[in-house]
Amino acid sequence: MKNDTPPRENRIMPQISIRIGSRSYDLACGDGQEDRTHALAAEVDACLTELRIQMPNAPEAKLLVFVALMMADRVQEAQREVATVQAELAEARAAIEADAPPPVGETIPVEELFSRLENRIDTIARKVAAA
Repeated sequence: MKNDTPPRENRIMPQISIRIGSRSYDLACGDGQEDRTHALAAEVDACLTELRIQMPNAPEAKLLVFVALMMADRVQEAQREVATVQAELAEARAAIEADAPPPVGETIPVEELFSRLENRIDTIARKVAAA
């Protein structure tokens, strides 16, 4: 059976038209990304509209620079939040692993049990001190 689908590099990307501010832009986007691209354009346009209200006499190009800076700030804040959550997750996983019971049939030396308990107490003490 012959495959009539052109190789990926020969496929034509979907063409869409978006509106940001006072201009329309014809763009190509990935297959299935049309709705997402429209949603992103709407977000940029909403931010631009908000800035235009705050600075009615500013040129559109300047407003678009502000939009770009505001969105870059949002991205950096999201990246910081992700890093914080990943660190908390790693700490929680380590605590779970430290408290995990030994496999069936194995025993844990008393020294290791005391070490785990000491680590757990230190973790709790840090959390209490941070609160």
